[in-house]
Amino acid sequence: MARTTGSQLFSNVLRVLAIVLGQILIFVFACSLLGEELYYQCVSFDSTVTQLIQQNPRISTTVVTLIATALSLVSSLLFGLSVREAMRHKMGKPTSLIEISTGIALVKGSAIFKLDCRRYAMWSAITWIAFSWTTLLMPSLVDCKFDVTGTELDLASPAFVQLLQTELAVYSPLQSAVHDDSFPIIDIGGSLSGISAAGTSFALPGIFNFNGVKYNTSTGGVLPAIRDYAGSTQNPGPDGARLSFAGGRVLTNTTLHPAMSEAGAAQWLGIQRNFSVYQQGLTAEVTCIPASESQYQLNLVNNYTSSLMPSQGQDYYVWGWDSTANCNGSSPSIQQYVTLANSTNQPDEQGSGFLPAVVCPGQRNATNQSFQKFVIATQGYYKYSFLPSTVCEVTPFLTTVLVSYSSEIVEASGIVENRTLDSSNSELLLFLAGVANYEARQAQGTTTNSIGDALFSIYSSTADVASPILNGTQQVYAELENYWRGVVEFSATFLRSGYSAYGAFESDTIPSNMTAPINGTMLMLTMGWADRGGLYFLSVLPLCLVTILTILTGAYSITKLWGERRNIQTQTPFDVSDTLHLVTACAAGGLQTGPGKFSDFSKDGLKENEAIKLVLQEDRVNQKKLVVVGVRRFDWADISLTKVMVVFPE
Repeated sequence: MARTTGSQLFSNVLRVLAIVLGQILIFVFACSLLGEELYYQCVSFDSTVTQLIQQNPRISTTVVTLIATALSLVSSLLFGLSVREAMRHKMGKPTSLIEISTGIALVKGSAIFKLDCRRYAMWSAITWIAFSWTTLLMPSLVDCKFDVTGTELDLASPAFVQLLQTELAVYSPLQSAVHDDSFPIIDIGGSLSGISAAGTSFALPGIFNFNGVKYNTSTGGVLPAIRDYAGSTQNPGPDGARLSFAGGRVLTNTTLHPAMSEAGAAQWLGIQRNFSVYQQGLTAEVTCIPASESQYQLNLVNNYTSSLMPSQGQDYYVWGWDSTANCNGSSPSIQQYVTLANSTNQPDEQGSGFLPAVVCPGQRNATNQSFQKFVIATQGYYKYSFLPSTVCEVTPFLTTVLVSYSSEIVEASGIVENRTLDSSNSELLLFLAGVANYEARQAQGTTTNSIGDALFSIYSSTADVASPILNGTQQVYAELENYWRGVVEFSATFLRSGYSAYGAFESDTIPSNMTAPINGTMLMLTMGWADRGGLYFLSVLPLCLVTILTILTGAYSITKLWGERRNIQTQTPFDVSDTLHLVTACAAGGLQTGPGKFSDFSKDGLKENEAIKLVLQEDRVNQKKLVVVGVRRFDWADISLTKVMVVFPE
């Protein structure tokens, strides 16, 4: 008979520790996955893998199932090995047959379905952990949420207003005057923005494109803060920034949280990304009413002088118009136009139109004498005669607007708050008035007016062809109001673009005293994992129980191994789940003899057999045998959940 040597003891303890440590590592891996999902709320694949999974879902399902099955098999194997080792020590003392049967089932990872073995069945069912790994590992379509923060140009900041004043003074020394010679791009952009905004009055679709950015209806006075929606990627020319902006790449300063690197941003795009960002915008409240009802007595007067222009074909006349209006009771503001008339010095009243407009900037609020608005005096002639002498009051607002970025479209329609301009923003107001004045002058051609044509054509497309203007001037006014609102919003976007363009500032960075904070969220639809609440915790529960029980059974085995160091006999291996070991031990013990004679296979007989207690003995020649040591009617009420799996009580 050999003694248990120190090396044997160390080897046995090390084997048990390896089993426990392996189970702990598997559980830690599961918890790390869960923790990653809970911390980041979303874990996704890169775009390539996402597209592959979406196109071939069976492949991903197969791979995940194989991985989940492998992990569950390893975990079940480690648990079974731990139980087997513990059962070897447990059976050294009297153990009921039902406990031995349960231990065998646990070692083999089998479930017990006997109705009167509910507690054993519950414990054996925890070995069914494949579904836990499948739940943890199976990717699905998820919405990953990221926080968006950053800065953008603040049109209301004192530093920017001072810079704007300095640069406008280069073109117009008189601060009260409107100068608009620096807006060549607005000739097209402002008009299109106004037309797009006006069309919404009649439910017409309007996608306005400026600098490669698609705006829904109008710009809302914002500049895209998201790089993928910022439009042109070409740097502006040497003199193509600020007020001379004619298109080009603009600065964006936004960051995603959790952070995503520049390289990662290109790879982790998901299937679709939608942004909702709170930004500074600019819009206007425009009210157009007949001049006779307005508080502003502008007295718009349109006079012309005609000049005969000889021609080789047919002579024609050129009319030079002086449109004047009394702004703020001071000297009249003048807008000049040129139109054509036929050889009889008469305009074509059916095919031509004249729509003069005079902008009066810097209208002061009656209560605090601050600059808050400007007014436009206009009147239609000939083809546009449906528009009587009209005064439009334009009150710009700085806004905080929720801008949505989706499907390559930028929409700034969710105004959260707004405030009017004041004396500190007078230069901004004069700029907006200057753009409106430029549009009013440039819109008029020699025979038609683009504003008038927009009003007429949009209205015509929604009314009776024979009589396009059916509902009086109110709907015309509503259309005109939207037009000028669109022009004002575009003016702000143009201004932001010019001063956010590459080359506008040194180091291509907007000074911090000219910026305003922005914030929002990004939702990315992708393939991956997201926080599923209680489902994930439920899926980890079997893994947690298996790990705890593996640790407890391992601790039990190590305790018994430490006690065996005093035995004079060695404990050779015995696998209770091995049929050869079990039959050999039963035969050696002669179980059919003695006081514990077994009953038959009837229901009552098997019930009685459950209570028979056996003990694993080892004689001096290392022969193992199972012998009956007592018979007691087994009572399930005696089973306590505080005893580890009921198979290891002392």
